[in-house]
Amino acid sequence: MANDKDMQSQLEKDGKSANTRDKLEQNVRREALGTGLRRAYQKVLNEPVPDEFSALLSRLSDAEGDNGDD
Repeated sequence: MANDKDMQSQLEKDGKSANTRDKLEQNVRREALGTGLRRAYQKVLNEPVPDEFSALLSRLSDAEGDNGDD
């Protein structure tokens, strides 16, 4: 990634140790992963519930009502 290379170049110019560089790179990757996961999860949340699933939930709810097990 160009962004990683830019960050690494800047860290070398700033005189940061290898350990500090590794920790910063790890944090950048962790943030990118978190952002990607949040985006993917948000897409799933916005998807409509399939009709078959809604029908199944409705039948399950009706069956529980018939048994008196609310």
